[in-house]
Amino acid sequence: MGIMDSFKNVFGGKSDSEADATVSPNQTTAAAPEPVEELQQEAVAADSEEPRPAAEQGRKYTVQSGDTLWKIAEEMYGNGSNYTKIFDANSDLLEHPDRIFPGQELVIPDLVD
Repeated sequence: MGIMDSFKNVFGGKSDSEADATVSPNQTTAAAPEPVEELQQEAVAADSEEPRPAAEQGRKYTVQSGDTLWKIAEEMYGNGSNYTKIFDANSDLLEHPDRIFPGQELVIPDLVD
């Protein structure tokens, strides 16, 4: 490997050996897509499932360093005062609204109008 190959590798170029590697039209590099019928059957099965309990509905959020429930509620709902919704949905995990820790995975429930 020459000095120019080193520069190419550092700056995102391909080395001579990489440039020679080609894929023939008969080779596939990705998995074949699933048949449409199979995808439709999966969609029907998903629609026929029973509703999830309220605690399981909504999105998941992993707490980051510096987060507060108020900050998360502002980000998710546009209104920090809805932090109590997040706290209530995670009462099995949280003892107090001011005690959340990085790495905790919180359920962010959907707001019901």
